[in-house]
Amino acid sequence: MKKLIEYLPDFCKALTHQLTEDEKRWGDTWKQRGRDGQEERFISWLQDKIDQYRNAGVPLPWLKIAGEALIGWVRETQGE
Repeated sequence: MKKLIEYLPDFCKALTHQLTEDEKRWGDTWKQRGRDGQEERFISWLQDKIDQYRNAGVPLPWLKIAGEALIGWVRETQGE
């Protein structure tokens, strides 16, 4: 059985693809919002995804969730 870290290269490849597709659609719009309120915005966004899952069976978008986490991390650690 693989260790979790051994999945990281495939996950990074999939996340890179997701972020590339998101960039085509959204550009750098994530930079228009700052750190203030990011937790509440994320919670609201995630709650919407949870509601879609519970009410319509829409799968949770794990790569998009990871992308949102990356944005939060960049804002907090890089000051973007």
